[in-house]
Amino acid sequence: MRIILIRHTESIGNKQKVYAGKTDFDLTEAGLLQMKKVVSQLSKMIDSTSNYTLYSSPLRRCKALSEEIEMLTGVSQKIDSRIHETNFGLFEGKSYAELLKEVPEIVEKWNKDLINFQIPNGESLKQCADRVNEFVREMIALNEDIIVVTHGGIMKLLLLNFLHLDLSQFWKFYTSNGCIIEIEYNDDFGFLKNIIQLN
Repeated sequence: MRIILIRHTESIGNKQKVYAGKTDFDLTEAGLLQMKKVVSQLSKMIDSTSNYTLYSSPLRRCKALSEEIEMLTGVSQKIDSRIHETNFGLFEGKSYAELLKEVPEIVEKWNKDLINFQIPNGESLKQCADRVNEFVREMIALNEDIIVVTHGGIMKLLLLNFLHLDLSQFWKFYTSNGCIIEIEYNDDFGFLKNIIQLN
């Protein structure tokens, strides 16, 4: 199966450099322009005879891009909450610098265990990975070519899962806004075929 993972383009939260998980930020003007570049790049990667299932996070910053991809592919998007960005709870809408001033003791606990610490009113990376893993298991069972429009952190979790890499490797990948990652997965073996960064 062929898997194409795409991160949403620049959102207001990205521009403000704040934690934006469940917060439903719109795209910036730059993000709207980036969408055209993503769709243009994707059009070079898939042909008119390709048959993909298109999945999107429910947040507007992803749905906007998946709607553009719908027009390219003629395939209706399927909204899946399992590929929603990490819920940052108390951290939502705050920059790291703000959090260090406002809740330094919580930031310290988080930094000591970035995988298992559950952010107050939010989720841990492990909890987020568990729901993403459920999505991946379903995709492997279906064995269809897919396009997934999602978030930076979720892209990395999907990548780790399809490549059978440990969660501790999460921080070894960079996914820019509009990033496209292509994976081939067959017979319980996945390999990274292509990474395209817009910037």
